[in-house]
Amino acid sequence: MFVLYLKSMFKFIFSKVFIFQAAIALVLVIIAIGGSYIYLKHYTKQENTINVPSLIGYDLFEAESFLKESNLLAEVVDSLYLPEHRGGEIVEQEPRPDSKVKEHRKIYLTISRYNAPMVRLPNILNQTLALALAKLDSYGIKVSELINKPSDCTNCVVGVELNGKTIEPGASIERGVSINLIIGEGATGDKFPIPALYGLSAEEAQALLLMEGFNVGATPYVDCETKEDSSIARVYKQNPEPNGKNSLTKGSSIDLYLSPDKSKIPPINIDSLKSRLR
Repeated sequence: MFVLYLKSMFKFIFSKVFIFQAAIALVLVIIAIGGSYIYLKHYTKQENTINVPSLIGYDLFEAESFLKESNLLAEVVDSLYLPEHRGGEIVEQEPRPDSKVKEHRKIYLTISRYNAPMVRLPNILNQTLALALAKLDSYGIKVSELINKPSDCTNCVVGVELNGKTIEPGASIERGVSINLIIGEGATGDKFPIPALYGLSAEEAQALLLMEGFNVGATPYVDCETKEDSSIARVYKQNPEPNGKNSLTKGSSIDLYLSPDKSKIPPINIDSLKSRLR
């Protein structure tokens, strides 16, 4: 019986009726799959994608106008305090540039804050200069100049100025603002050795000078033709020179000459100098 059943089944499979029905079923499956693909492609508009433009560095209002022309939307999701960027400048975006998106997609933007956050001036009066500088740095407050004043509290902070006016601890000021410190010099007006600053950047040299109680004077950049040249320029000359004979009273200014040409820098242990800034 089983053998007869197999023969009957094979006979039906290879019959014209079965082959015709199978062909019709196959055609219907192909039509169904193809129709579904065409429908989904039309429904999701996969062919109508847009390349996301690069918006980094653009002003927010420029970016919004640019995206509107491309049928895209802008949405600000965060703002950061970045002193090196202008207010409203786009610093991050998501999706990334050149990503493919559909029309009316939101492009999420992070911008630089228009205004610096406010901080309160910490109490640094009658504290040593080194301690005051460290505390101010933790608050994001910069020091522009040291001004010496006769006082019994030698080499300590006896006053703080902002825009020529005295301010007291607890005053609300913008983070990143530069203030002047009034430093007590005692009654003697003693002179101190000039630190060597060779091989340091302008920012590093200023930080070290402030720690030693001195100010930065003129800072001419030599052989700097591009912004990149200035960014890698280092101190190769200073006036007065740190020759072991020259000395200055606290609060005096030292001129720094910077160049991107490192061959001009006198031999010095730069790592030792930088270790003092840590």
